[in-house]
Amino acid sequence: MQFLNPLVLLGLAAASIPILLHLFNLRKLQTVEFSTLAFLKELQKTKIRKLKMTQLLLLLLRVLIVVFAVLAFARPAVKTSFPGLGARAKSSVVIIIDNSFSMEVADERGVRLKQAKDAALNIIKTLGEGDEVALVQMADLSDKRFFEFTRDFGLLREEIQKIPTSYTTAKLESALRLTSSIVSNSKNLNREVFIITDAQKNILHDEQTDSLKLFNVSTALYLIPIGVGSKAGERNLSVDSLHLITRIFEPSKPVEVEARIRNSGAEAAQGVIVSLMMNSERVAQRTVDIPAGETRTIPIAAAAPERSAIQGNAKNGLVKASVEVEGDVLDADNRRYFAFVLPEKPRIGIVGISQETNFLALALAPDAAIGGKSNVLQLPPEALSAANLNEFDALYLVNLPRFSISDIARLQNFLQNGGGVFIFAGDKSDIASYNSTILSAFQLGQAVNKEYRAEQPAEFSFVDKSHPLFTGVFKTTSGQSSQAPQEGSTPRTVESPKLLRALPLIKDALPSQALIDLPDGVFLAESKISNGKVFYCAAPPTTNFGNFPITGMFVTIVNRAAMYLTATATSSMESTVGQPVNILLSGKYASGTFTVFDPNNTESVRQPVVMPSGASLALEALRQPGVYSVQTQDGKIIQTLSVNPPASESAITLLMPDDLVKEIAKRVPKPEQIRVIEEYQNFNADILRAGAGTELWKFFVMLAILCAIAEMVISRRAAAVSAE
Repeated sequence: MQFLNPLVLLGLAAASIPILLHLFNLRKLQTVEFSTLAFLKELQKTKIRKLKMTQLLLLLLRVLIVVFAVLAFARPAVKTSFPGLGARAKSSVVIIIDNSFSMEVADERGVRLKQAKDAALNIIKTLGEGDEVALVQMADLSDKRFFEFTRDFGLLREEIQKIPTSYTTAKLESALRLTSSIVSNSKNLNREVFIITDAQKNILHDEQTDSLKLFNVSTALYLIPIGVGSKAGERNLSVDSLHLITRIFEPSKPVEVEARIRNSGAEAAQGVIVSLMMNSERVAQRTVDIPAGETRTIPIAAAAPERSAIQGNAKNGLVKASVEVEGDVLDADNRRYFAFVLPEKPRIGIVGISQETNFLALALAPDAAIGGKSNVLQLPPEALSAANLNEFDALYLVNLPRFSISDIARLQNFLQNGGGVFIFAGDKSDIASYNSTILSAFQLGQAVNKEYRAEQPAEFSFVDKSHPLFTGVFKTTSGQSSQAPQEGSTPRTVESPKLLRALPLIKDALPSQALIDLPDGVFLAESKISNGKVFYCAAPPTTNFGNFPITGMFVTIVNRAAMYLTATATSSMESTVGQPVNILLSGKYASGTFTVFDPNNTESVRQPVVMPSGASLALEALRQPGVYSVQTQDGKIIQTLSVNPPASESAITLLMPDDLVKEIAKRVPKPEQIRVIEEYQNFNADILRAGAGTELWKFFVMLAILCAIAEMVISRRAAAVSAE
């Protein structure tokens, strides 16, 4: 026997009250009237004996009344059925429903999530008055509305019908831990947990694993497998991941992406159509064959649209893109999202003597030479210390003689706010001052002065074609985009300038990243400082050191550098559905409010959190796959976020019920506590709760009432006898 309200047993102390009153009454002297002493002995033998027996019987009845009443309120129960003796023990039921998107697969019984909902509704039908139930969504543990027990079965039925498909992975371990905490708050004898799932293997992939027993021996667990034995849905194609090759985006220029397509089925997939979509329009497609159980990497490319052609987003240049495969049994994993922003022309400041910046200005703003609008502003060297650097996205510093401490501090603050800096060395550069100030502060390394003979000028010995600055620029002899370069080699299509002089960086112990090498040093290097980037070029944009500014390589470097240096303003992130996202903000965006647009263009205003280490924008666990964008109040995009479902959910491999029972058995004291219900349509309350238990509180209430009646009758008779 166990008591469902054991604390009430403290009330048994009240049973001592009748005993204390009885003992107190014995101490009082009673006057017994008699006519002569001849009747004294007879009185002692009869009346006093009856009086004592009556008092002891009344004492016993009064003690029993208190004891039985306390026991009734303590709700004694036994794990045995006693029909007619007590009340059926009330049940506390927790229903765990797997609502991950693999439950959207349909078999001969229909969609599996619909089957799971029907099973949950059948469970509720078995409940009676006084029972209580809680609901846990295995793939969405953040929905806390029904984590507490409720007796409103009608409301719960409605909520079960409304359970949405979640794009996150179901986590059995976390769901059982949560259920254990819910069940521990139950006051009922019967505690039952129903686990309704398709038993996909990935429900066991949970970070919370230990030897803790989550339930006691009195908790019954019922496993209801959905879809076991069904062959439908075994063939499934999915886009598992994307690799965006293009890093610098320009209107009408190619956007290259590699997609990993998986066939998780048992049969080969022939002629699979892979499509590249941009703003809901198909812009490219390929056909591929994928053997059973294998993955293929598919390159696909298409030209980016013009900014003016982007309907509704022409102002900010946002392009929402995806790679998709043809429909199959599971639609949720047939596409994977990514995004990019076609930037506006960056605001560029060129600091240097005008005679030395002409080639650079022409390369960056060719339209200005014919009277067009220019996004480039030229400043003399002495203007650097007084210029408002926040007016620019990138600065090109050409052949400056030296940098003061205040100049470096201002440039560091400019980089902290996400700006970009391109430093051209030149004949006026003070090498010793450069090495101790600007190159040291920006972790670029140490420069040296090199001169070369006219008959043997220096040329590039290596170009890092894998860097975003050059990705997709060079072509091999086959006409395809070049891959990662071989160390020490130069592509035949690279047009190297011929240099008579240079100020290259010493390659040994170079703290920055070398992008272009000369035989005796580094011609072009990159360093990332805070939120910004810095380039160092070993030759000025003049013909003083060679023919560098009149080569195609010069135009490529300076133009792509302008886009690459300013790309931090529209950076992109990737995340998985259900994962929280924390976006770090550059200094110039540390204040104010931001608008977050979800895939349906629904707006939400967010406030950044400012900390000593910087500002960040926290986004809660995002539940909808697609492209999100973070914009300033004037509509400028500072971040895009591509949210996709977990790839593990696409491998529709189901565990057999016995295998899943073995896993669940690790969390309970006895494996016998777990039962499998294979036909969820047919189980009923009588079978489900056979021998579940009986509460005996009604029995003890009846005993207390009988004792009270007996006490009342005996008390009246005793009073009548005493009055005679």
